[in-house]
Amino acid sequence: MNSFQLIREVFIEEKIIVHKRNVKYPRIEVTFEGIKVIVPLKKNVDVESIIKKHSKWIYKKIVLLNKYREEIKNLSLYNHTSLNEMILQYIDEYAEKLKVKPNKILFKKMKARWGSCHIKNKVLIFNKALRYLPEDLIQYVVLHEMAHLIVPNHSKNFRDLICQFDKKAHEKENLLKLYAYKLLCYSED
Repeated sequence: MNSFQLIREVFIEEKIIVHKRNVKYPRIEVTFEGIKVIVPLKKNVDVESIIKKHSKWIYKKIVLLNKYREEIKNLSLYNHTSLNEMILQYIDEYAEKLKVKPNKILFKKMKARWGSCHIKNKVLIFNKALRYLPEDLIQYVVLHEMAHLIVPNHSKNFRDLICQFDKKAHEKENLLKLYAYKLLCYSED
């Protein structure tokens, strides 16, 4: 059985969703809900041929999502009611160690990030959904964003700086990805 046939078996018609948008080229997104094919508004596009053309890539994504689905079953969600205070405490801690301090700290609901750093204005923004993560991951996100006040990118210098304070940084990055999927599934229930 080729990957296209397997995709057809795994995702029945209802799970292949077609969206017409103001885009130049078609694109595919594979999510827990199914396969989303985004096509240009003003073009007739053969969705089946697009899926067939990219069937190996789609299949790999499906396998990866199924692996994530199994891994996230064992993750516990928390509900830290004092998230802001916890983050402020870690900021103070790392400000002393890194010899740098943000000018402003914001908390927002964010779709795709745990935090962000606006280096020019020294503003740190933290995702409110951090409250559902274990405390060591929250601490890691604070370290990550504080480190961006020194090194603005994800270069080797940045990774080296992070690893000075957290030897398990790579492991925590992977856990953050899994928690993102866990929260995505949790919010759909």
